[in-house]
Amino acid sequence: MRSLQLHGDRDLRLEEIEPPPPPAAGEVQIRIRAVALNYLDVWGFRGMAFAKRKMPQAAGVEASGEIVCVGEGVTGLAVGDTVTAYGAETCGHCKACREGRDNLCENVAGIMGFHIDGFAREYLNKAARLVVKAPAGVSFEDAACAPIGFGTVQHMLFDNARLEPGESVLVHAGGSGIGTAAILMAKAIGCTVYTTVG
Repeated sequence: MRSLQLHGDRDLRLEEIEPPPPPAAGEVQIRIRAVALNYLDVWGFRGMAFAKRKMPQAAGVEASGEIVCVGEGVTGLAVGDTVTAYGAETCGHCKACREGRDNLCENVAGIMGFHIDGFAREYLNKAARLVVKAPAGVSFEDAACAPIGFGTVQHMLFDNARLEPGESVLVHAGGSGIGTAAILMAKAIGCTVYTTVG
């Protein structure tokens, strides 16, 4: 299968790599259909964190695709579902992971596409607990932007700040990906949004 492989500072190549095996119990196999471009991709392409990375490495910190195979014991996901996935390899066993708060994993192996192999390959296996089914009608391109851009805003505005309908919020860097997501999500619940841009 094909993959965008990062070999070093600004050295990105489209190459053939081995496909994944069939998914193990609790995993799904995803055919990647869209890869988003996140600022972490740019940092990685420019050489940040190379000392902590094994090269070559598949690029891509966020993506979407369709499920092509389901491992034993997986429920709630089926072949043909449009999905996106959490872009970190979390342990699944610590208190945070058991509570569904993988973003606070105590034993995270790294961010896909930045520390470890990423999404920019035709197929990959992922733990089903880290895969999210997209609502009907959401395109692969839109779903690919959800994990970091919209996931970060969900965590910061609603989990941490507990933003409520009718409140006002100041969004710095309103023209950025995170800023745009924050504006859209805050307005969707009826907030007044103020922004700064540079």
